[in-house]
Amino acid sequence: EATANFSPEITVEAIQKELCDTVKICEKHNLEASFMLHLLTKVLFSSLVDADRSNSAGLHLEEEIPDWKQMILWIERYLSKLPKSSQLDKIRKLISSQCKKAASRTTGIYTLSIPTGGGKTLSSLRFALEHAQKNGLERIIYVIPYLSILDQTAAELRKAFGDKTDEIVLEHHSNIEPLEDEAEESKHQLVCARWDSPIVLTTMVQFLETIYSNKASRLRKLHNMANAVIVFDEVQALPIKCTHLFNDTVNFLHKLGQSTILLCTATQPHLHNTDRQVQLSDNPDIVQIPADKVDAFTRISIEDVSSDVKTSEEVATLAEGQLKKDKSTLIILNTKSAAQKVYEQCVYLGCEKVFLTTDLCPAHRMELIEKLRKNLRPESRQLCLCISTQLIEAGVDISFDCVIRSKAGLDSIIQAAGRCNRNKEHADPQTVYVVDIQDESLSRLPEIESGKNVTSRVFREKNGHDLLGKDAIDSFYRYYFFDQKKSMDFDTRDGTTSVYSLLARNPLGTDAYKSRHDEAYKGLPCAFERAAREFSVIDALQTGVIVQYGYANTLIDQFKDTYDPKEKLRILKRLQKYTVSVYENALNDLRKLGAIVPVNDTFYLLSPDYYDGAQGLKREALSSLMNV
Repeated sequence: EATANFSPEITVEAIQKELCDTVKICEKHNLEASFMLHLLTKVLFSSLVDADRSNSAGLHLEEEIPDWKQMILWIERYLSKLPKSSQLDKIRKLISSQCKKAASRTTGIYTLSIPTGGGKTLSSLRFALEHAQKNGLERIIYVIPYLSILDQTAAELRKAFGDKTDEIVLEHHSNIEPLEDEAEESKHQLVCARWDSPIVLTTMVQFLETIYSNKASRLRKLHNMANAVIVFDEVQALPIKCTHLFNDTVNFLHKLGQSTILLCTATQPHLHNTDRQVQLSDNPDIVQIPADKVDAFTRISIEDVSSDVKTSEEVATLAEGQLKKDKSTLIILNTKSAAQKVYEQCVYLGCEKVFLTTDLCPAHRMELIEKLRKNLRPESRQLCLCISTQLIEAGVDISFDCVIRSKAGLDSIIQAAGRCNRNKEHADPQTVYVVDIQDESLSRLPEIESGKNVTSRVFREKNGHDLLGKDAIDSFYRYYFFDQKKSMDFDTRDGTTSVYSLLARNPLGTDAYKSRHDEAYKGLPCAFERAAREFSVIDALQTGVIVQYGYANTLIDQFKDTYDPKEKLRILKRLQKYTVSVYENALNDLRKLGAIVPVNDTFYLLSPDYYDGAQGLKREALSSLMNV
């Protein structure tokens, strides 16, 4: 009955042919057919859920190609007003022009590999708009690793599109302010659920957890990733455990979803050289910077001073020497505890000081970053020192006179270097010091520890020469990916299998079936439910604790005073800006200290005695807090 009422002209034979054609495409491109069929199943489910819910809501959705031509006019008008005087301005213009020219290519998987400060956001947008128009694609999706970069990208788009931004750009992430108007709020929720906007900005966590969830509410938007331009910004930040899941998702979206993928970074990871590789298009780089123009990006020099391990005090002394030369300095450490020790050694230094870690709530961090930007601008310049974890190093548009980076992966060091002399404020290259710190334990951060060890090998081989060159980066990724190759399938918690295996041929499940029934399993073998339970981009379970900072107390009072569930939800979304995430052991410490109280059995509120205006969550009281 269901088949008859659905669409009689679609026969079982036609569906079988579609599936056989899909398997043939997989065989042609050497793709794991079971894994691709798992993704195809989710796309079909996504289409069904979206159609059902839209129909139930009485919505008649018309899928129209956005007016890319008008958006191109807006972006071209904005680009024409940008500065063109400096050498760096001219190189950015050249990069942007190459991106526009490359947009005429057919759909594919491409790379945009340009140094930090090369104008990647606007250049990739120019490519995406032109390419979407040429190929009749339905949307542009930006996938960005960190909220700080997403906020910057959104700000760039607002400058380009002006008062039309809200009509064409959807920001879908956790820090978005809910709307006051109930009708508009419902409309916004629908757009978020479907990703039904010409341009979508989202995070890598949101992207991956959409695809590897088994929940209808998340999967509902998956089918809208087809026929799109998907731009992955700072793709080097992809967690190593997600590598193969990401690679085959990208292959699926292009080979079977007819989407174009653009992988953007200053340090292009070798995703095409893994066991399950991204299948790049021919001549994938859409930009080539001429050799005689590369000097425009020579803004820094790497000085490796890591042969002698330094104490926190010695790192502070190194920074003091730079400050005495009137150089605002950024120190980036790998762990919170190391950052705190260095900060404590720097308290006596006579300049503006800022401490940045995730122990500060997002609202607090953003205020401090804006304060730094003001101090670093020529017109309001004030000598300053920033001690931070790696949260500041990728994509944050900020420029110091000197950077001191604790040794880590070469990709991280190069990203950190992008915060030094970013806009070539100094004609001469400024120094990025790479140090090894005595008090920094990486035992709980195996990826960073492996990256650090590989960097040491590359530095030894290069003997201090051309540490930023392509050869050095290629060597780093070759060694690093070899070291990490066994971690790329996303192991399950018990170590018996991997998420990739569960969603592909699943020998664990099919062997168990054969043992029980004495016959081979003939259906799709993918273990959707268990894979979804096992998958999480962020490793350990964390709990958000509200801190009494800024506007938080007013929102908490409003939450207590209202009985409207929708209003409570809106307030909770606003409170995300005032939240610090802690691991379970830290949460238990806070409970024992009486430092947190539950509010309406909905969230935890931190006592103001445990939140510092400079360092955020007070760590000295939390003996077992993870130092990461």
